[in-house]
Amino acid sequence: CMVEHMAVTMQSRFCRFAPSTRWRNLGVFGMLDETRHTQLDMRFSHDLLKKDPRFDWAQKAFHTNEWGVLAVKNFFDDAMLNADCVEASLATSLTVEHGFTNLQFVALAADAMAAGDINWSNLLSSIQTDEARHAQQGFPTLEVLMEHDPQRAQTALDVAFWRATRLFQTLTGPAMDYYTPLEQRKMSFKEFMLEWIVNHHERILNDHGLKKPWYWDKFLLSLENGHHAMHIGTWFWRPTLFWKPNAGASKDERAWLNEKYPTWEDNWGVMWDEIIHNVNVDRIENTLPDTLPSLCNLTQLPLGSAFSRHELADHSLEYKGRLYHFDSDISKWCFEQD
Repeated sequence: CMVEHMAVTMQSRFCRFAPSTRWRNLGVFGMLDETRHTQLDMRFSHDLLKKDPRFDWAQKAFHTNEWGVLAVKNFFDDAMLNADCVEASLATSLTVEHGFTNLQFVALAADAMAAGDINWSNLLSSIQTDEARHAQQGFPTLEVLMEHDPQRAQTALDVAFWRATRLFQTLTGPAMDYYTPLEQRKMSFKEFMLEWIVNHHERILNDHGLKKPWYWDKFLLSLENGHHAMHIGTWFWRPTLFWKPNAGASKDERAWLNEKYPTWEDNWGVMWDEIIHNVNVDRIENTLPDTLPSLCNLTQLPLGSAFSRHELADHSLEYKGRLYHFDSDISKWCFEQD
């Protein structure tokens, strides 16, 4: 609901400031779409309040400093509200909507229908058809920018793709690999990303004469680890979050994780062994945090959460007398582009 409402503002800025009349007209329809999505999300969540009070976060998210929400808000603040029309279109319409959310909405709608949740399936399908339409604003924007400033296009897409990846490692990764019951898992998060997101993004780059991001190999390494880091981090800091993370580390689930991620046991299993031991000997206090997590100054996600424990390193930068810390050298590079 929060993100959809922010998208209303972005589309309204397209209505006023987009550099062509066609784009400004499309912005009007996009603004109407996003207004409808906001109301749909609010109504759906309101009806579920009697089942779980956490659905109140559909409204509270706009007015909180809870770090899990701020990570989402920070990204879309930058992509939708702080960017100009051109870069907002590339980051939001082309990278996020066309490259990430549309594909997931289709899959989620199908899963909801298979589970018998007709209302949720219809809501997702209704939103997805709108998103598929106004997401198309990104392609003509990219084509024009490639004629005049291809380096700007390359940089804008590279920044947006990494930041969107980090966000979906937090939202979609744990949901697919830990929260979904084992018997209902169709593919791992990494398999989903490689088959749908990565191949799709590579086609966009090739079709428009762009290169893969300079960090491509590190991005692939992050697919092996980033969402596992976010999952164990959100579980450990569970008292600070509005949802209730499921550990998802039973013997059968660990066998599945090791099959999908051959390095999982070495990178993450040893940490879960320590957590499980503390739970079994009734030292629950050792599984709870004493502080809030230290966050990346770009993504607002915990430091060290982009890769595995073996790649931990300091990534910092002093800028105008202030020291900034980042979850990776890629996030540091993204920060430097602005």
